[in-house]
Amino acid sequence: METTLRPYELSDRNALEAIFLLNTPKYFAPEELGDFLEYLDIFGDDYVVAVVGKRVVGGGGYWVRSFDQQGGLSWAFVHPDYQGTGVGKELALYRIERIRESGVAKTIMVETSQHSFGFYEKLGFKLLSKQSDYWSKGIDLYSAILEL
Repeated sequence: METTLRPYELSDRNALEAIFLLNTPKYFAPEELGDFLEYLDIFGDDYVVAVVGKRVVGGGGYWVRSFDQQGGLSWAFVHPDYQGTGVGKELALYRIERIRESGVAKTIMVETSQHSFGFYEKLGFKLLSKQSDYWSKGIDLYSAILEL
C-alpha cells in the first residue's frame, strides 16, 4: 500500500471531515469539529493529506515559529481502516522533517490525548505535562516535546 503525502486542497475538506467524525468521540470531542474546519480555513497551507490510491485517508498540520524557535504538530488523524498500517507514522515523520528543514525550530511540540501519546512517544517525544478531561470528559491533554 503506497501512501502519497501532498498539500491540503479545498477538495479534501469533505473527506477529512468524514474521517474526523470516524475518530470521534475516542480521539476528538464532537465540539472540536468546528475548530478543525476553521483551522483548515486559516492554516490549510500547512496541512498535509495522506492519500492511498485515490482515497484521502488522513492528514496532519504543522507549524514553525521563529520568535521562540519552536515547531509543532496539529490536528493529525487517520481513517480507522488505515490505523496501524504505517500511514500515521509516515505522516508524522514527513511533518517533522518539514519542520527540521525550516532550520528555525529547535523543538517540536505536540498536544495530544492519552489515546495517541504512545504513538508520539515511540517517535521520541517526551511528556511535559498532562491534564485530565482537558479536551472533553475522558479525553486528557498530553503535552510533549521532541528535541531536534
